Amino acid sequence: MNILWAITGSGAYIRDTVHLIYELKKIYGLKITTVLSKWGYEVARIYGVIDILREISGGAYYEELLIGDQGMYYIGRINLGRYKLVVIAPASSNTVAKIVHGIADTPPTLAFAEAIKSEVPVIIFPTDVPGPNGYMYSETPCYIDRSLCKCVQELGICPAMETCSVNAIVLVDNIIPRIDLSKCIGCGKCIEACSYGAIKCWKRIKLKPRDLDLENIEKLTGQKSVYVVKTVNELRNKMVELLGEGIG
Repeated sequence: MNILWAITGSGAYIRDTVHLIYELKKIYGLKITTVLSKWGYEVARIYGVIDILREISGGAYYEELLIGDQGMYYIGRINLGRYKLVVIAPASSNTVAKIVHGIADTPPTLAFAEAIKSEVPVIIFPTDVPGPNGYMYSETPCYIDRSLCKCVQELGICPAMETCSVNAIVLVDNIIPRIDLSKCIGCGKCIEACSYGAIKCWKRIKLKPRDLDLENIEKLTGQKSVYVVKTVNELRNKMVELLGEGIG
């Protein structure tokens, strides 16, 4: 079964979502075309999931990993009904706002527009959904807690710098290490290399969704053939349900 999966530029839940899609691909023998917006690719790189995305969509026909405007022929496949399901997960507030207002200028928003016109079911997992306490959660990319970092001051060196294969850890004023996210690939090897525990990756943080974003999510709910899910577990359940039904 062929599925189109679109990734937006949101770090919230991206690691959990990638591992879920990988699991479902193995269970159901799915062929998945993965498309990423420009910022979707940047986020996927920073959060260390590019390799698993290549494994998910690094095969033959209908298993391509497409970035930005690369390989826009997936639009024609949607129109022809070659994909049985379009999944947009995680969906940033920017992507949701564009979808609600009919803007289709990125791979995820284009995929949505063409799926609706072609009557292909769409699952959307917005990131700005509050939990019972009114807050949403996100994860940080890797960063250095400067209050804990002491290697350079005490040893004159930073072992984590030597561990980084992409030279993403740099010194500020030759004293303070920081992680350059324009280079980081989220491998996490630097975590163990830091004896002071100063390097943090995927730290959970609490955020308050904007009322505007909640209104946009509400506008998505109830549209024909559009399924809005609010957690990774709901995403799993809805995909399993539709896959079990043969997706129409």
